[in-house]
Amino acid sequence: MDLKVCRVCCENKGDAFIFNKDDKELHISAKIMYCCTNLSIAEGDGLPEHICNVCEAELATTYQFILKCEATDKTLRSCLKTNVLEQCEVDDKEKIEIKTENFDSISDEEFVVYDNSRDDFQSALDKLNEEVKQPNIHHSIQSKRKVYKKRVKYKNSGSFKCTHCGRKCPNPSSLAVHMRSHTDEKPFPCSSCDKKYKDSGTLKRHFNRNHLNNRERSFICETCGKGFYSKSDVKIHMRVHTGETPYICSECPMKFTQIGALLRHKKRHNGEKTYTCPTCNKKFCTKEELKSHLQVHTSKKEFSCTLCNGMFKYHNNLRKHMRLHAEPNSYVCNYCGRTFNVKGNLKIHISRQHSEKSGYCNVCSKSVSNIEVHMWRHTGQRPLKCELCTSSFFELKALNHHMNFKHKKVDKYKCLVEGCLMAFPSRPMLDFHTAKLHSTGIPFPCDRCSRGFYRKNDLARHKIGTHKERLN
Repeated sequence: MDLKVCRVCCENKGDAFIFNKDDKELHISAKIMYCCTNLSIAEGDGLPEHICNVCEAELATTYQFILKCEATDKTLRSCLKTNVLEQCEVDDKEKIEIKTENFDSISDEEFVVYDNSRDDFQSALDKLNEEVKQPNIHHSIQSKRKVYKKRVKYKNSGSFKCTHCGRKCPNPSSLAVHMRSHTDEKPFPCSSCDKKYKDSGTLKRHFNRNHLNNRERSFICETCGKGFYSKSDVKIHMRVHTGETPYICSECPMKFTQIGALLRHKKRHNGEKTYTCPTCNKKFCTKEELKSHLQVHTSKKEFSCTLCNGMFKYHNNLRKHMRLHAEPNSYVCNYCGRTFNVKGNLKIHISRQHSEKSGYCNVCSKSVSNIEVHMWRHTGQRPLKCELCTSSFFELKALNHHMNFKHKKVDKYKCLVEGCLMAFPSRPMLDFHTAKLHSTGIPFPCDRCSRGFYRKNDLARHKIGTHKERLN
C-alpha cells in the first residue's frame, strides 16, 4: 500500500500532512472526523497520512457548510420555541372565557329568596357561574404544557475525541466548542466590553459577574464564609478545603482543581507559546505571564507604601516590604538571639554561624557555611573533576553548571530564525542572542541616561554602579 497516496480519494498523490495545522491551527484530521463522525484517525495507525489539494478544498467547504447548518438550526429552533410559547398564551386566553348559563330551567322557587335584593341575586349568579365554569378552567390549565426539545443521546462518546489533547466529548457540538480552545477562536463578543469567548455559556457567566450591578453572592461557602455567584463556583472553591485535584496531567504528576489550569499547564509540555512580547519578542504560554512580563519594559512604579511612601514596580516587592513595617525583626535566632526582618536572612545566618560545617575564615574574615570547602579557594585546590574533560572545580554547583552547559545540554535551545544555526544550553542565552542579533530595538533602556541593554541583569548592574540606584 502506497502511504503517500491521498487518504480520502486514494487517487491523487497526498500533498498535505493531515496532522498539520491549517490557518486556524486546527488539524486536518480533526475536520475529517468532525464531518464524518464514523471515522477515527490516529497518527501512526498504518494508513496514509496525507491528503491531496482537491480533497482538502472539498473538506474545507464541507466543514464550513456544517458549521453554517448548525448555527442556522440553532437560530431557527430558538425562534420556533418563542413562537410556540406565544401561541400557547393565545390559546389559553381563548379557552378561559366567561361562560353564561341558561337559567330558564331553574324553578321560580329558587328565585324567591333573592327578590328583595338585587345584589344578593347577582352574587348568587356569580357563584353559580363559578361552579359551572371551574371544570373548563382546570382543563385549560392542564392543556398548557411546556414544550421540551428531544435530546439525542450518543452511546459511543469515544468517537468524538480531540486529536490535539485527547479529551473525549459527548457529541459533535461539544467537540466543536472544545476545538476553539486550541484554535483560539472566540465568536461570542461581549456587548459591554471588548472581551470575547468561545461559547455562549462562558459569555453569559462573564456578563453576569462583571456587568450586572444588582447581582448578589447568594451561594456561601460553609467552611470559610466566602460568597459566590453560582453553585458551581462553590463546588470548585470547596476543592481548596478538601484538597481534591480531579484533573491530572498525563505527562507529569501535577494535579489541578480546574480544567483551565490543566490546559494552561499542558501548553508548557507542548512548548506552545502563543503570546509574544511586542518589545523583545519573547513568547509566553498564557496571557497572564505576558501581562506580568510587560512591566519589565516600563519604568513606572505604581505600587506605593502607605507608611514610608516607598515606590515599587512589582506588587510582590511591596508585599515583602510591608512585612518590615508589620513585623520588624520578627525572626529570632535560637542560638545567639540575633533578630532578622526576613526569614531567608535567618537561615543564611544559622548556616554560616551555627552549623556543624560552618566556621570563620581568618584569610578573608568571613563566616561561611562550609569552612573546608571555602578554604579550597585560598589554597587553590580543585578536587571536583569533570569525567568528560580535564576541568576541575572547588564547588559542586560549579561542576553541575559545567556539565549542563558544556556536555549535556549544549544545543537544547536552537535559534528559530531562518538561516541561523546557533544553539544554546539555556533559554536566557537564546533570548539574549535573539534580541542582540535578530531584533532592531533594545528591550531594556536606562531611564537615567541614553544607554540600553539586552538583559535585565545588565541594566541592574548599570544602575547600581553608575546611578547608585536599585531596581525595585
